[in-house]
Amino acid sequence: MKRTFFFSFAVIILLAVLVYARASVQDIIITPTQPSSLTINVWTDKPAGATFYPGDNIHIYFKTSQNAYVTIYDYTTDGNVRVIFPNFFQRDNFVKGGMVYVIPNPNYNYNLTVSGPNGREIIEAVASTTPIVQPTLPSNKAFGEITDGPNYFQKLKLEITGKDVAVGVTYFYVGFVPLTGIVHFESQPSGAKVYVDGIYEGLAPLDLQLAEGEHFAVFWYDGVSVSKSFYVNPNTYNTVKAYLYPQQSYNFSVNFNTSPPGAMIFVNGRMLGISPCVVSLAGGTYQITIVKPDYSTIVTQISVNQNQNFNFNLYRLSF
Repeated sequence: MKRTFFFSFAVIILLAVLVYARASVQDIIITPTQPSSLTINVWTDKPAGATFYPGDNIHIYFKTSQNAYVTIYDYTTDGNVRVIFPNFFQRDNFVKGGMVYVIPNPNYNYNLTVSGPNGREIIEAVASTTPIVQPTLPSNKAFGEITDGPNYFQKLKLEITGKDVAVGVTYFYVGFVPLTGIVHFESQPSGAKVYVDGIYEGLAPLDLQLAEGEHFAVFWYDGVSVSKSFYVNPNTYNTVKAYLYPQQSYNFSVNFNTSPPGAMIFVNGRMLGISPCVVSLAGGTYQITIVKPDYSTIVTQISVNQNQNFNFNLYRLSF
């Protein structure tokens, strides 16, 4: 008889619910900070954004473009994180490029079955050419469990910064079919690559039908990226714009300070330093993302037209 493991925890822990309420899609989804020839695709039995119901069996498939070490995380509907690959049964996370792998592996006697609570579940696969994200294997459980959710992903972003890493994402809804709206994505210049919730969708301008709720888009053009968080209301038409321009010669010294120090400073999606730090920027408008483990993420815009200082106060998350 096959052993069955539920894909979402059936018991809602109050602390996990509170963490989930504060977590944003941007906190969960990792955007690599540099291009890589390594790629990874991850998918389930149904297209991204489809609905599974409690009791449905589910399979997770993935494939890398070259030999790599792979870790796959499941951000559950109750705000917890599980490491579903490697696991108690499939303990080796080194995979061969071009081969399709599946969880659960048919050579092992177990199933994955969807359970509640209702919500959106995110599957995130991280591949690297070296075992930099090798997790601790579970000793007496099928899957490793991580209880600090968004805080864990913030630490992981710091760990893989500047390394040869690829990320693949898929997601599904548990227990309900969400209402949808239409989102128009536009970039200046046009032709930017658009990723929504970690999935490549095409070149701007384009229109997408997306489920109600929070989403996260990244626009890439000529080596420059801009990140946008946005919310979709049902039965509405929304527009998300990004202004991207090729890298220019730098003109001004911009000093970033945070209290407390030690935060990662992202400028238009690229990590340029850890606070306190000074970076050189041409005049213009930039999107700034400030990330520090255990603290809330800051996303804002700045205008640069001279040598400037920017100071940010970070607020510790309560768990």
